Amino acid sequence: MSDNMQTSVPARAPEGDKSAANVKKFSYFEPVTGIIIAIICTVIFLWFSQIITIAFNLDPPSLIPTFNVDIIHSLWLPVLLWGLVRIGGNVAYLIERIYTKRLAIITLVGNALTIILTLIIFASHRIVNPEHARYMRELFESTAAWFGEILANPNAIILVIIIFVMMLDTITVVRKRKKRQEIEDKEEADGVVREV
Repeated sequence: MSDNMQTSVPARAPEGDKSAANVKKFSYFEPVTGIIIAIICTVIFLWFSQIITIAFNLDPPSLIPTFNVDIIHSLWLPVLLWGLVRIGGNVAYLIERIYTKRLAIITLVGNALTIILTLIIFASHRIVNPEHARYMRELFESTAAWFGEILANPNAIILVIIIFVMMLDTITVVRKRKKRQEIEDKEEADGVVREV
């Protein structure tokens, strides 16, 4: 066989090939779960927020809603947009299945919009039922007033959790996209060398 014919035969991929074309796609479980959670949260906040209650040992015992239902209803648009953004971001994961540049951009924009909408919804203390806040403070005022103050502001707890999750997701996507980009760049450089 001539040298020309030998150089035209592509090299066999080594065992454990980690090329961009062979990067394992992530499963459907995470994005599908994200879609379900987004739908459930949106539906509950828009139409059934009164079921988020805490039982207080009063006389008689009472179930007091955690949130101000009227305020939540007045925030229907940002709540709905929040749900649509989260659903859209997870649909992008289902379509792409790998950490492409397009998915990274969609995720970064989606996470930024999620944080903005979360601030619009939960930043104001008006969203908390005043009775809930009052009973929480009274319940812990003689033992752990600081803890009662935290529980009296569930909006702040939700706000911190969502922002933390969005930032963690952003860091994860950027890191994995950077790793995939390095693989693609290496393949491109190797391809140039082979052609030469």
